[in-house]
Amino acid sequence: MKTARFRHSDSMLDEMPIRVTIFMEEQMLRLGLQALLSDVDLEVDAQFPAAESDLIRILQEQETDVVVLSSGSRLTMDGVSTGGAPKLLLIVDQHEVFEGTFSTQPADGYLVRQSLTPDALGRALEQLAAGEMVIPVELGRRLIKQAGYQPQVRRSVSLTVRESETLTLLVHGLSNKQIGRRLSISEHGAKRLVSSVLLKLDVTNRTSAVVQAIKAGLVDDEVLEGSL
Repeated sequence: MKTARFRHSDSMLDEMPIRVTIFMEEQMLRLGLQALLSDVDLEVDAQFPAAESDLIRILQEQETDVVVLSSGSRLTMDGVSTGGAPKLLLIVDQHEVFEGTFSTQPADGYLVRQSLTPDALGRALEQLAAGEMVIPVELGRRLIKQAGYQPQVRRSVSLTVRESETLTLLVHGLSNKQIGRRLSISEHGAKRLVSSVLLKLDVTNRTSAVVQAIKAGLVDDEVLEGSL
């Protein structure tokens, strides 16, 4: 079993690392995630158990913030006694998203294997550690279609230019810190913009804001299909 700490030069010395346990039955995917973590702009304490028994032991004996599994994993979190309540991040294949055959195992976040980048992985870990849910745009659209929703007529929601930019960044899953960097404002300023968008969309969290934006046709297909 491999254990590693990933610290970056711009990390605060007293910043608490995000404790991550990654269990991938496929060795290439496990090595790929390990390589991605080395480029993540976060401080992360990561463990890579090679056997299911090692994973269960870690979850029983140590506090973990995020557990990363593949959608094909036979392991479920049910009945696993842990020192805390770790968030579950599932890695799904693109074909599973398009065909609607991805795992129905309850999870707190999802990432598409073919779209994995250090930025996407770091963003997901940061959001999960902050108690937010992570759903890639393409997966969110698929879930909405499966639920039988059709885009409605564009709602008359008056967003400022900054709020519209913020909504676009929310759709792509950026955290407040990342939104602040993109808009060249403070993290506190980004938080105020996000709160304003949630208020105008009449939702209580970021995930609902994205779903509402897609359902109401507030986000163009170019934005949904594009990358940042």
